[in-house]
Amino acid sequence: MNIPSREQCLQILKNNKTPSNVIEHCKVVAKVAEGIAEKLIKKGRKVNKELVIAGALLHDIERHKDNHVARGAELVKKLGYPEVAKVVSKHTLYEVEIEENQPKTFEEKIVFYADKRVKNDKVVSLKGRYDDIKKRYDVDLSYEMEFTKKIGKELLQ
Repeated sequence: MNIPSREQCLQILKNNKTPSNVIEHCKVVAKVAEGIAEKLIKKGRKVNKELVIAGALLHDIERHKDNHVARGAELVKKLGYPEVAKVVSKHTLYEVEIEENQPKTFEEKIVFYADKRVKNDKVVSLKGRYDDIKKRYDVDLSYEMEFTKKIGKELLQ
């Protein structure tokens, strides 16, 4: 498994000209994700912490473009990191009710959940984050909110 280091991930983001505010968001998501991964590892769960960190740092690499989740996963895969690309591909809320879009592994679930807890570069409640998304995009996210709560329970209990 080929996983870029934290430093390599930050360099990849810079080389891609990912906006600095997006990079700051990714750094905070990585910090939250790393904390969750460490708690699960302490409980004896098998979690690849390096994969979690790389996935969290690179999850929004194409945030400034349309269809950013698929495009980001595609770019990360092209760079030679298919496992990281899979984690990136699972952080979307878009059609999350469809089975194949849902995060399945601990690593995918951790990055998905951590991203939903970070608004810009601040850790917030799920309600705060979903209220912000609802306001910005004028969409009903009640299903997505319940789905995320369920993942949070699984990860944090």
